[in-house]
Amino acid sequence: MTMVATNSNRQTTAWYAVRAVPGYQRMATMLEPANDETEEEKLARDRRKGESILERNLRNGGIDVYMPSFWAITQHQRTNKMLERRFPLLVGYAFVNISQRDFERVRNIDGVMCFLRPSADRGPIVFPDTDVGSLMFADFQKRQQWERERTERLVLSQNHRRNSLNKRLGLIFPKGRRKKIPLRMMAEAAIDDLSPASRQQVLKILNELKAMDSEMEACRASSTALYSVA
Repeated sequence: MTMVATNSNRQTTAWYAVRAVPGYQRMATMLEPANDETEEEKLARDRRKGESILERNLRNGGIDVYMPSFWAITQHQRTNKMLERRFPLLVGYAFVNISQRDFERVRNIDGVMCFLRPSADRGPIVFPDTDVGSLMFADFQKRQQWERERTERLVLSQNHRRNSLNKRLGLIFPKGRRKKIPLRMMAEAAIDDLSPASRQQVLKILNELKAMDSEMEACRASSTALYSVA
């Protein structure tokens, strides 16, 4: 939050609201991992998941930015695929934590229209740390709730897919053997004895089940490290 200057070269910072250029609050393209990416760099990149173009430009310019937001599920108009997307809570605005000497630097960032002022002849409005902090806390709580709901949705979806895939496996093997050992274990042990067509079908199902397990593990891992990208 607000920092007190410790020497003559540092100035006190405060929170100001900036107006965003239309279109710059939409989600930016996900950052691509570097070839030699470290674990710390990966975590930093994951924390920026869902950031807007405006936030990315400001952060790349060394500006501390906070944009209140929420997540929602939308449907792709062309593919009908369900997507998780992040939207601004205060449409058209974001907060920056800067010193007065940084005003011009912020104005020159692509996507910043202007600072919020009470009138044309007065300076930018300063927002108290407590007000911005309250927004951040509410944002974090909302993010936690979203992560929990996301995990629950994934579990329900995975269970439905898993049951469907196990049913398909069960149709390939004799019914008498189906209850004695888990289907996946039986399939992996007996796959070499199957006909080529059945073998390909079982391999495909097993790969789908393994992919689901990996997806669930990744979801559990992300749920243990909740964050607010803003």
